[in-house]
Amino acid sequence: MALVISDAAAADDRRVHLVDIAHPCRSGLVAAASEELGTDVTGTWRRGVRSGVTIDRRATDVAPGDWPAIPAGEGAGVTVIDLGVPAPDGVDCGAAARARPVVVCRPTVPGVRLTEQLLEQLARRPVVVAAVGPSRWPGEVSASLGPRLRALRAAGRVIPVPTDRRLEVTGPTSSPLPRPVRSAGRSLLERIDDGHPGGAARSSAALTDPARTPEETRR
Repeated sequence: MALVISDAAAADDRRVHLVDIAHPCRSGLVAAASEELGTDVTGTWRRGVRSGVTIDRRATDVAPGDWPAIPAGEGAGVTVIDLGVPAPDGVDCGAAARARPVVVCRPTVPGVRLTEQLLEQLARRPVVVAAVGPSRWPGEVSASLGPRLRALRAAGRVIPVPTDRRLEVTGPTSSPLPRPVRSAGRSLLERIDDGHPGGAARSSAALTDPARTPEETRR
C-alpha cells in the first residue's frame, strides 16, 4: 500500500520519497525499483528509483539510527513511510505532528477487530483505512465492526483496494501497478489530502520531514 500511495502521488507530479523500514528479509519492495543506485555512505540504506519515486530500504540487519537523506535536489515533497505492523502501544508514535496515518486491513472478522484496536491508538489522527479485498463485505464482517471503523466507513474514509492475481504471485515489481489498484491509490491520496492546503499528503504511510529516528518511530 505504501507503493500504491507513492505511485499515486508521483502521478500527481509530486516528488516522492518512499522509505521502507522493514528488516531486509521482510521488505516487499525488493523488486519495486526500475534502477538500483546502491547504498548510502553509511551502508545502512539501499536506494532505488522508479517512475517519480525514490525508494530507500534497509540494507543491513542493524536497525537504522537515522532516516535516509532526502534525495538530492528534492527539498520538500511527500515522504511515504512503510511502517509494516507497529507494536500496538507504539502506533500513535508522534513521529511528527502532521502525520497522516493509513491503516491497511483485510475485510475479515479478525482483520476488522485488529483494525479497531489500531484506530483506538490513533484516535486523535485523521485516519484513512485501505481495505484490501472485495468492496462488498460479508455480513459477519460488517456485524463485527467497532464504532471507530464503522464511523470511518460511513464517512467514506475506508477505501476498497482490489486484489490482483499477478501481484499476489509476483509482489510489487518495477512494472506499473494494475489500473484498478492505481485507481484505488488515487482515492486514498484524495482522502489523505482532505482538508490540507496544497495537497501535502502525509501518512503513516506518509510523513514529510520525520522528526524522530526510525527506532523511535517503531516505539
